[in-house]
Amino acid sequence: MPLFLLMCLAIAPLVIARAVLRNRAAQREARAATVDLIVDEFGVRRELADGREEGIDWSEIEEVEVYRTMSGPHGKAGGMVMLCGDATRGCLVPLDQLGTPGLMEGVSRLPGFKVRLFQEALESQAPNQVVVWHRGR
Repeated sequence: MPLFLLMCLAIAPLVIARAVLRNRAAQREARAATVDLIVDEFGVRRELADGREEGIDWSEIEEVEVYRTMSGPHGKAGGMVMLCGDATRGCLVPLDQLGTPGLMEGVSRLPGFKVRLFQEALESQAPNQVVVWHRGR
């Protein structure tokens, strides 16, 4: 068998595996896309492209974290803000959705929330994760 054919047979599985992994990553990103972000006096709700919903009431938020990333489902947005509650409640807000009316006003009303720390975390280089607010601290 010619050497070129043997090399092609050896490399083909790697090329196929890489294409499959790239396709899976694209599918994950598409499923995690934000269809709608609803902010009101009660809290934040996010509808995802795959039909899932997540949300949290303002009074349930225990922690606010800023994740800066250039990869993964929220990589194109530059990262996300995670509004954390208990183990069953929370909401991810992609950074490209921070302009949603009422969101920053609601977050900045959390007791002791420091807007400057939040802005610094948003301006940090990816990858980075910063807890910018925690209830009781």
